[in-house]
Amino acid sequence: MFNYLNCFKYPMKKILTGFLGLFLVIGIVAGAGYAVFTDQVRMTGMVLGTATPGLEITFYNKTTDGPVVELWAPTLDFTGQSFQKLLPGEKDWGGFWLRNVSTDGATNTDDVWDPLDFTLKGSILSAYGSWDLLKDVIQMRICVLNTTNDSCDTSQATTWMTMNSWFIAERNLPGGVLESGDDRGYMIEFYIPDSYGNEIAGKTITGMTMQVTGTQVVYAN
Repeated sequence: MFNYLNCFKYPMKKILTGFLGLFLVIGIVAGAGYAVFTDQVRMTGMVLGTATPGLEITFYNKTTDGPVVELWAPTLDFTGQSFQKLLPGEKDWGGFWLRNVSTDGATNTDDVWDPLDFTLKGSILSAYGSWDLLKDVIQMRICVLNTTNDSCDTSQATTWMTMNSWFIAERNLPGGVLESGDDRGYMIEFYIPDSYGNEIAGKTITGMTMQVTGTQVVYAN
């Protein structure tokens, strides 16, 4: 006997499968179409700045055993001044003062910021005259100034080095970190060993420029 059910058995299965696939597609599309709520806040009027490093220098006032306060500046002009004429076996010295006037960038006095402290290095940038003859003859050192008797604090001093050594590379200055807001006196000394004679007589170094560099101390947080 011809069975109508057998006639539609397999085609019907294909039709149901087709509808099921359609429902799955509709479900995916509907799921991706849901809306979500959002809200926002803003920060306006913000100011972001950087700290300002500041290192100043002035002469040492032998009368007051302190800095010449009216002459604090980024450059100390030695024009018109000179050291005494050196003889073999003799020393001469001059005093200067450094201060750290850096600002840490805080806009509110209640804020706590890392201070902008400095380590210090010194070097000779340039020199003229009899430099080539005397650069390896004259010895130089820098020390913390003992203001009690206008002397070098030998416990806080560089070693004696030729002037050429100070020209070739920067040298660490003694005294440790110069903290923000602090100042410190230094003495610079020059010396000619007594082994030299007439071969260096009557010579002069002119137009010498020295530089002190303050480098920020980075503290671990």
